[in-house]
Amino acid sequence: MDTTTPGTSTTPLARTASPCTDTALSLITRALGDRPIKDSRLTVWGAAFKPGTNDVRESPALALVHALQQAGATVTIHDLQAVATAMVRTPEFDYSDDLPASLGGADAVVLATEWPEYQHTASQALAGRPAKPLFVDCRTTLDPEPWRTAGWTVHQLGRPGK
Repeated sequence: MDTTTPGTSTTPLARTASPCTDTALSLITRALGDRPIKDSRLTVWGAAFKPGTNDVRESPALALVHALQQAGATVTIHDLQAVATAMVRTPEFDYSDDLPASLGGADAVVLATEWPEYQHTASQALAGRPAKPLFVDCRTTLDPEPWRTAGWTVHQLGRPGK
């Protein structure tokens, strides 16, 4: 079923982009510093619209991925339950079901769905994956201290990056 507005090229996914997506894009841009979003490699953790589900309908995370790709980024998505569902709904995106492997070559990791498991991921085990560990928490649910102790720079909405 096509839910686009007749005479426009706006996709349902693009329409879900919101001020929240704009805020996340601004945070990611600031976190990248001198690296533009264009040509950046980003790993997005989360595709589901909320943790504990594989539902990706109206997912802010996928709207963010769409906006990042429109800005010229290469994005890999990891999700704990929604990869298969997201692949069917948005096959144009790249997915990984292996968390450490999803970080290969990434300029930054972006937390887009607040899965509790991501909060408890072993930051030390992921250090060096990417080479310059940069974490952008768009959900502001992460305890940044273990990540910073492991050498990551962490940026969170409403909090300066360190």
